[in-house]
Amino acid sequence: MTAFIPTAEGWYFAKWRVATDGTRDGDELTPSDSIDCVQVVLNTVDPTSRDRFRAFVVGVERSQSLDGFVWIGPVPMPGGGQ
Repeated sequence: MTAFIPTAEGWYFAKWRVATDGTRDGDELTPSDSIDCVQVVLNTVDPTSRDRFRAFVVGVERSQSLDGFVWIGPVPMPGGGQ
C-alpha cells in the first residue's frame, strides 16, 4: 500500500506529526494524533522540488513540509469540487 501525499492544492485531512524547523511552539504542537483540516498550496512551479507544495495548519504562522503529516485524504467539498 502506497502512502497518500497531496499532489494538488486544496484542503485535506491529516495528522500533524513533525513541525518544520523554526515553527513557533512546534515541539509542543507535534506530534498530534488529532485529525485536522489543513490547506495545501503551491509553493514553487518547479516539479522536481521536494517543497513544491506546502501545508498551512490553522493557527500556525509558518507553512509546513508535506513530509511532516500523515495524510488521510481530501476534504469533500459541496457539489463534488476539490
